[in-house]
Amino acid sequence: MGKLLTTPLRRDPFGSMLDDFFEDVWSEPGWTRLPRLPQTASVMRARMDVIDTGPAYVISVEVPGVKREDIDVSVEGSHIAISAKTPAEIPLQEGEKLLHAERIAAGYARSFELPAEVTDDGAEAVFENGVLTLTLPKRAPAESRRLAIH
Repeated sequence: MGKLLTTPLRRDPFGSMLDDFFEDVWSEPGWTRLPRLPQTASVMRARMDVIDTGPAYVISVEVPGVKREDIDVSVEGSHIAISAKTPAEIPLQEGEKLLHAERIAAGYARSFELPAEVTDDGAEAVFENGVLTLTLPKRAPAESRRLAIH
């Protein structure tokens, strides 16, 4: 049997600075008196999987909290760029007051090169349950021709 770890693991010094602050504050009885934090947008690297099926690439990208109309996909040769944004406002009903917000405006972005060029002929984009799935057919390689020498 191994020895149990009794000291907390060291945290990433560049992680969210607010995590430590709110860790202790929420246990305090006066947490509702906290000032409202400013809402700032941040861009996160979208997590993704790329599968080569032979004739096409299937790319699955996580973009939670985003609406279909707020996603942009750009395909240029073998270069793919994906970006998405979430709304900045938090809808409140009459009489409601926002006490704390961590789900603020955010954006997702990812840009990468595929091993081969793709074409938009037969390409498909499906967005379901916060996951964008792109099926991008590979461009047929240009046939080499023999030139006749005169």
